[in-house]
Amino acid sequence: MKKLLMLCGTTASVIYVGTVMLGALIRPGYSQVADAISELVADGAPNRSLLSSLFLIYNLLLIAFGMGVFLEAKDRSRGRRSGYIGSLALILVGLAGVSMELAFPQDPGGTPETFAGTMHLVMAGIASLGTMVAILYLALWFRNFSALNHYVMYSRISVTIIFISGGLSAVAMAKHHPLFGLIERLTIGTFILWLFVISRRLLQLENAFLRQMHLALVGSAPKGR
Repeated sequence: MKKLLMLCGTTASVIYVGTVMLGALIRPGYSQVADAISELVADGAPNRSLLSSLFLIYNLLLIAFGMGVFLEAKDRSRGRRSGYIGSLALILVGLAGVSMELAFPQDPGGTPETFAGTMHLVMAGIASLGTMVAILYLALWFRNFSALNHYVMYSRISVTIIFISGGLSAVAMAKHHPLFGLIERLTIGTFILWLFVISRRLLQLENAFLRQMHLALVGSAPKGR
């Protein structure tokens, strides 16, 4: 079960990147450098149904991965609190994303602000904060295990990049800077890369654990004469 949930994290990251690339390819005039990712699924955007469905799958997979991390933390004897907080933060990020896809699309550019559009910004803020909380607390959890020690510094660097580029992204959006899309992609891309790397490592550890269990069971089985 946990193996499947860990695999969801790796799959989610691939789906997110693929969806953004696909959206840019099938929308004429869309710029990966200047335009927000949310514009691909803004209210009334071309191909919104397709792209929103893919982003919804990403968020559901992220929730599943968060559940897998929670179960992993539960099975460990050390650092459970940090693991719980980090995994629940991942689940919160996924839930915020689901709400944006199902109920709160971004308002199209140049149109009056709506309740859904305002809530989209609120959910995006919750997701951004949840992302940093998840990485920070899971980095604390990683410190308890030698197999994950190498990912503590990587997580700290990732959350630093997200914090700085996230602030720059907010300023760029307010000023309609022509590089806003690029800065936003640095912020989100850092998290997506972290998600891929960490979920892949946890999947490797789960596979190694299952192999050990299998060998132990084989070794303890009664031998026939």
